[in-house]
Amino acid sequence: MSNRNLPLTSISLIIPAYNDETTVGRLITDSANLLSEICPDYEIVTVNDGSKDNTLALLNEKAAANKRVRVINHEVNKGYGETIRELYLSCQKELIFSLPGDYQYAPKELLAMAEGLRNYDFVIGLRVHRNDPWRRKLQSKVYNLMLRVLYGHRHKDVNSIKLFRREILQKITLQSHTPFVDAELCIRAERAGYRVIELPIEHLPRLSTGASGGKISVISETFGDLIRMRSTF
Repeated sequence: MSNRNLPLTSISLIIPAYNDETTVGRLITDSANLLSEICPDYEIVTVNDGSKDNTLALLNEKAAANKRVRVINHEVNKGYGETIRELYLSCQKELIFSLPGDYQYAPKELLAMAEGLRNYDFVIGLRVHRNDPWRRKLQSKVYNLMLRVLYGHRHKDVNSIKLFRREILQKITLQSHTPFVDAELCIRAERAGYRVIELPIEHLPRLSTGASGGKISVISETFGDLIRMRSTF
C-alpha cells in the first residue's frame, strides 16, 4: 500500500478500551499493519479502563509482540472522560488519532481523515450512518444542539473519532474530566485559531460490551460540564 503522499509525519494512535476483549486485539493488529505502511513513525497508546473481561491480557499480549504498543492500566473504571483525557496528554508524536476499542471505526478511516490535514489542523470523523440505538442518537442530537446554542459550535459529531496536531494540546488547557472533554478540545482548538473540519466516515455496528456512555450518571456529568464550563470560554 502506498502512503499516497498523505500528510502524516509521526502519529500517536490512542485507544480507550473497556470490556473490549472481542475486538481490541484485532483493532491493534489491523492498526499496526496500516500504520507500518503509511506512517512508520508511530506509537499505539491504549488504556484498559478497569475492564472486567480479558481486555488487559490481550493488550499486554499485543504490547509484548510490538514495542510500539504501550499499555496504561486503570485498576478501577475511571470512565471515558478521564481515560481519553489521559490518552490525549500521554502522546509523544506530532499527530494524534483516536479509535475506541470496540471497533466501531476501522483503522482505514485514517486515510480519508488524513486528507483533511492538507488544509486543516483538526479533523473530526462525521458518522453519516450511525450504527447506534435510537436513544444514543437522540442524546447526541440534543448534546450537539446545546453545543451550538451555548458555544456556537457548528460541527455535528464532536464525540466521534479525531485526527489532530498535538501542538494544539500545548496551546490550550483542558479542564473537563467527563466526556465533555472531547467537545472542550474541539471548541478550545477552534477558538485558539486552529482550523477544524468534519469529514464523512463509516460507523460500524458494535461488537463488544464497550463503554458506558449511555448511562444516566455519565450523561448527567457530561451535560453538567457542558453548562458549567461555559464561563471559562
